[in-house]
Amino acid sequence: MNKWLSVICLTGSLIISNQASASSTDADVLFKEMGTAAQNLSYEMSFMTLSPQNIVPVRYRHAILNGVPVSQMIQMDSSRREIVQNGNRISYFEPGFDAFSLNGEHIIDNLPTVIFADYQKIQPYYNFIDAGRTHIGDKPALVIRIISKDNSRFNYVLLIDEETKLPLRVDLLDNNNQTLEQFRVISTVLDSKNVQDSLKSLSNVNLPPLLLSPKNENPAFKWQVGMLPPGFEEVSRSTGKLNKDDIVETAMFSDGLFTFSVNVTKASKGPLLDQPLQNGRRTIYTMTQKQNVITIIGELPLPTSQLIASSIQFRE
Repeated sequence: MNKWLSVICLTGSLIISNQASASSTDADVLFKEMGTAAQNLSYEMSFMTLSPQNIVPVRYRHAILNGVPVSQMIQMDSSRREIVQNGNRISYFEPGFDAFSLNGEHIIDNLPTVIFADYQKIQPYYNFIDAGRTHIGDKPALVIRIISKDNSRFNYVLLIDEETKLPLRVDLLDNNNQTLEQFRVISTVLDSKNVQDSLKSLSNVNLPPLLLSPKNENPAFKWQVGMLPPGFEEVSRSTGKLNKDDIVETAMFSDGLFTFSVNVTKASKGPLLDQPLQNGRRTIYTMTQKQNVITIIGELPLPTSQLIASSIQFRE
């Protein structure tokens, strides 16, 4: 058994042990309080992300300075990758690569997207369930489950600090309740002067330039997706080159919690492709239809990826 799975198995009983103790806090309200706390409090959080591939230690700092969100995330392993947010600009720094910036509302790298999800947008497609109370170390926590209503998506279990409403642990589960990934907080410091001072310094740093988007941001495709799980919408589309002769057409979809892409290119001569791969939250499914290779990449269960790929319709 992988090291990360051993950690999850050893700690998994924390949720189950206190299921019978029902919390009076409504799950929907608690979910909104968590998002508000994560986006508005001043804090430093050290955590680990655990997946089948690796364990990544991270330090994250966040504050609102003069009405503007300022954040810093540093991977505490050998890569020392750093991400800085100042307002709606998020900048990436990594040894050996040119620094660049993107527009965005939050740093989501290594942080579960569920922390910043819009409740009103995702509520029609997920059940929010109060699962009682438990403890992580010496911290009392409230537990909520977020379950896909149509079984077409992954599910979450959230353990939220009863006092601060900040997340303490987030488990991403498949439809068989097997853990795919885990976010686990090691320590949290609130309203630290050191955090405030370090972020004030960052807010005055000149950030690298924005990475330019391709000019053709909405190309016309001769195909369309016939089946999408309810709530998923196309958020972007683009074209790119795999090599001199092969062009890939890509459409991105999101329901506000999970994202995936549909990628279509011309098939080369050879056997038909049908190559499923599930690795943590990441699914890759490839099939060939009418001399076109369709590849679904993203945060979906494999059966859902297969249904979407099979539903794609081509026009002459």
